[in-house]
Amino acid sequence: MYRHKLTDVPDSVLKQPSGIKKQMRWQADYNVAAWFRFDRVAQQPIRLQLFWHDDSGQHSMNIDQTNVNASSLLLSGIAKLKVNGPLQAMSIIVECEHHDYRVDELFVQPAANPAQTAQRAQS
Repeated sequence: MYRHKLTDVPDSVLKQPSGIKKQMRWQADYNVAAWFRFDRVAQQPIRLQLFWHDDSGQHSMNIDQTNVNASSLLLSGIAKLKVNGPLQAMSIIVECEHHDYRVDELFVQPAANPAQTAQRAQS
């Protein structure tokens, strides 16, 4: 399957609770969505993934997947990340057999207040 990085998520979106220290465990929730437009419909799988990097290395998570069965598709979901230390980087990846697609809209936003997720992770 073809893998393509759609974007690196800007640091301004990587909201983190203040006081996160090295190796501190916490949870971060993000809404992730992407609208795709295809030149042809081919009933082949497509997968939206989130990659992130923290103190324990690089991680990935499938956000959504389906088969390309329409000329326009929305893939979306909530990523519940288990983070170890500061969140250092994040990127959005698409995996599919197609090279002939366009991304009409891409969305990544914190789903909850980061301070609340840090409190939940510590308790």
